[in-house]
Amino acid sequence: MKKYVISLEKDSDRRVLFFAQADTQDFIVFSAINTMQASEIELNHQFNLAQFKHHYGRSVTKGEIGCTLSHLAVYQLIVEDLDIAKDEYCLICEDDALFDKNFQKNMEQIICQPYLSDMVLLGQSKIRQFNDIELEINYPTTFQFLQRKLPDSSLTISYPYKNYFAGTVAYLIKKSAAEKFLNILHTHQSIPYWLADDFILFGHQFGLDIKIVRPLMVIENPNINSNLETNRGSISHHFIKKIIKYPLKKVLAVMRNLGK
Repeated sequence: MKKYVISLEKDSDRRVLFFAQADTQDFIVFSAINTMQASEIELNHQFNLAQFKHHYGRSVTKGEIGCTLSHLAVYQLIVEDLDIAKDEYCLICEDDALFDKNFQKNMEQIICQPYLSDMVLLGQSKIRQFNDIELEINYPTTFQFLQRKLPDSSLTISYPYKNYFAGTVAYLIKKSAAEKFLNILHTHQSIPYWLADDFILFGHQFGLDIKIVRPLMVIENPNINSNLETNRGSISHHFIKKIIKYPLKKVLAVMRNLGK
């Protein structure tokens, strides 16, 4: 299986931390597309600024553009690689990925499962622990006894109550799914307008089937600041409001998984 890590050329320290982890020696480094010095005119040739604003209700940041373009460029590499089969998964990570100690073993189990989807989200941004309570409260899935459990592992694979913005710290994508992204652009002779982690759009409009892993296999390294953080900012919500919404989310998660 091909593995890619997306990293800005300037971020050598981040790559040192990434490759200091076990089972990373076979990752291919993709030099991330740096858009920070590009003018608005230059950016508008590569990314549809107006359509982004119409879709999300705000202006896009330069870092977000670079992130989306970088992931699409990796998809292009996957599609062009004749050694990768259409139904084969590729692993894409960002250089702030921190792997769980059983990451390699569990990933080998995942890719052997026959029931998996177009994309499997192995990690999530802005989460402090692999099994953080925030996962269940904000993004619940069905009851554990109804989830598909990996053999010889505590991990389960299922659908969340709905697709959401989970970040792009680590995920599996089939070659056929990477082709869908590129075909959408080629068919409409357009340029991208979306965030790299808009799994809501990818599921509802692009028709991709997306599952999640619980507990997480990857989180953002807490010793590294996100390159997008200063642009996007962090949104904090009151804990009580989260708890109030939780029961309905749980019901939706159970229904969604039973329906599949």
